[in-house]
Amino acid sequence: MPDIIAREFNLLPHPRILPMLGEINLLPWRCIAELIDNSVDAFLKVKRSGLQLQDPEISVSLPMSDDANAKVTIRDNGPGMDLDTLENAVRAGWTSNDPINNLGMFGMGFNIATARLGLVTRVWTTRVNDPEWVGLEINFETLIRQKHFKTPMLTRPKADPLAHGTEISVERLKPEQRQWISKGSNRSKIQRELSKAYSTMLRTNGTPLSFRLQLNGQTVTARSHCIWGGEGNPPREVVTSKYGTVSAYIPFDHLLADRPFCTACWQWLSAGEIVCPCCDSGESISQRQRRVRGWLGIQRYTSENEFGLDFLRNGRKIETANKDLFQWVTDGLPEEEYPIDDPRHRGRVVGEIHVDHCRVTYTKDRFDRNDPAWEEMVDLVRGQGPLRPDKAAELGFGPNSSPLFLLFQVFRRTSPKPKVAGCYKKLLIVPENERAVKMAEAFYDGDAEYQTDQKWWELVEEADHQLLVVPPVQQAPGGIAVLPGFGQQPSPPAPNLATPQPPPATPPPQRLSISSLTQEYRDDLTSLRWNVRAMRVQPTDSELSGPNTPWAMKKTPQGTDEFYVNIEHDVFRSATMTPLDALLIEMTWSAMTLQRLAGTNHSFATVLTSLRAKYAGISKLDPVILGNEAAKTLNDVARSLNKNLTNDESRPLFQSLTSSEQEAILQQMARRQAPQSIIDQGRFLEFAPKKTLLRFFEHHPELFFDGKYWDAAYQTIDYGNAAATEEARSQIVSYYTNLLTDAIWLSEQDPSDLAEASRARLVRASEALDLLEPGDAPDEYP
Repeated sequence: MPDIIAREFNLLPHPRILPMLGEINLLPWRCIAELIDNSVDAFLKVKRSGLQLQDPEISVSLPMSDDANAKVTIRDNGPGMDLDTLENAVRAGWTSNDPINNLGMFGMGFNIATARLGLVTRVWTTRVNDPEWVGLEINFETLIRQKHFKTPMLTRPKADPLAHGTEISVERLKPEQRQWISKGSNRSKIQRELSKAYSTMLRTNGTPLSFRLQLNGQTVTARSHCIWGGEGNPPREVVTSKYGTVSAYIPFDHLLADRPFCTACWQWLSAGEIVCPCCDSGESISQRQRRVRGWLGIQRYTSENEFGLDFLRNGRKIETANKDLFQWVTDGLPEEEYPIDDPRHRGRVVGEIHVDHCRVTYTKDRFDRNDPAWEEMVDLVRGQGPLRPDKAAELGFGPNSSPLFLLFQVFRRTSPKPKVAGCYKKLLIVPENERAVKMAEAFYDGDAEYQTDQKWWELVEEADHQLLVVPPVQQAPGGIAVLPGFGQQPSPPAPNLATPQPPPATPPPQRLSISSLTQEYRDDLTSLRWNVRAMRVQPTDSELSGPNTPWAMKKTPQGTDEFYVNIEHDVFRSATMTPLDALLIEMTWSAMTLQRLAGTNHSFATVLTSLRAKYAGISKLDPVILGNEAAKTLNDVARSLNKNLTNDESRPLFQSLTSSEQEAILQQMARRQAPQSIIDQGRFLEFAPKKTLLRFFEHHPELFFDGKYWDAAYQTIDYGNAAATEEARSQIVSYYTNLLTDAIWLSEQDPSDLAEASRARLVRASEALDLLEPGDAPDEYP
């Protein structure tokens, strides 16, 4: 048998490995961010050394045109590097970074990013008092041709001996990258993503430091969240009977127990381990701090996409607007919990969560969900178990006081229910979301007037004030709700002459701003615009031509259109005329005059229709919203049953249903995997067909009135005569039966069918939903 010749294998990779790294899919803005991260780490090194960090700045230069000589440049004013550090900084897979406290981790980000962008990279660096700039070039074609990684040192003159910093220039950009970046809209996308990714460090007193970022000479400002409360705003809080006072902005800071960490393998170890199971060594084990901090809050507007949680590592956002924590996962299957209450699937819960000690992917675009640190964070932020109390109770989870649970309970709805004075403040919701979104755009643009939440708050207060001044629903004798202007109205109580009368009320102010109408209006049809300042005035106001004039409008020398309206005028005491209608009519009338002067000829009807389509959406009978609200109303009625029954009472009521009704309920429970205990808890109506709910109500009205769900009297009605009492109770049941029938009709219709329904039918069904509201909204939702 021949002798085996001992030898070593050379595993040094071929130089073509570097350009192959460019095949890793990394978005252009993430390529730029990888290079910015290196500069931030250099700033952090100075800060942690105790030296003064003077005005740290990073400038990014992107090509403005699709030119063969175009290049991408990132330059910082950090401390610069010596030759050994420069050599190691560009070596694939090498890093001197502390993987816990720095942005750079794997030593691959630089190589992936530069290879993704172009074929040639030059790195220049200098320190204070260095005589020149030194650098190197990574040219893929040259490296592959020479079959080794050696590259000569480059130098260039240095005008200022005190200059310091590092410059990375990526040249010979790949055609697809060059073409994409050269488009202005794409450069704006890069700027927008960078403003989000580094927002915590682009602010004053940033975390873990503050620096200035410029892109093509323009300062990149932090994109902050447009939230209620928080820094610069008064506290926005809601008082609940179940959870106490809940703030719309909840900061938190949890210091976890230190854990051993292997700096050689970059792995967290179990508590108490002194030897790394990966490298079988204890020399590289150290105890590291673990901390989960940040805040959760409520956005000032709702959106289908712009909500969710941002997860950060060492000040840089790895994931933005993530919605994973809004799901309950069972056996690997996610079940959405938020925003299931909004018919348009719009949400507004946002937040920033720092988990510096949790692992991320090598492309730094996602945290490792298999890292135990991630599960610890989830438990702290959303608690254990589902966010929905009924689901949590079914699965045996205890009380939950996590930040996300509290915000979910108090602010999960996006429309008040019932619409009574104070309901908009209780939800912190602007009635017209389109207006709130438009104001948010001004916030993001940096408009000083919109940086606090005051303008949104004015709209909330105004909406609540309107409900207080003109109650939408009145109570007729016997507890039956009646709309103003419809049906019998209760007579005012006779004054008690023996009781001293209160002093006359203070006269109202002569003019009050109407925030909901004060804004700029633009008509897409005529390209006209009005900068309206709306004011509520008295009948005797000098701008009105007399007490019988409901409104007037005039243009000031400054170009503002002032709108004066007497909202107490009889013309507004109807369901079909509002101050908004008056304003839109007035603007349409002025548009007719301006059109004649401009020589255009749109009709009054088309202009008014155009303005109403844009600004009167709040009064639209939206089939999707109506159907969704009907389903929620009926579900709330069904859920009220379990609060008024004991376990001994529940099952006999279930068994009183017909066999087919019981079977339908059991089948629905099986589909939703609900336990049998639901029946004994009095929750079986939640799984019943809507017609079964109606029939149950007709047979057991005593379980829903007298404050059990509705405040209307039923068992407390007593005329001293059995027949008269029974007649009065029968009328109450009949009245609510009709309302429930309308709600059932709404819930069972397809939105396309509702769109074809008559306006009168939709108005009636919509009013039925309002009249079915309970006396107050609960603190806890299902």
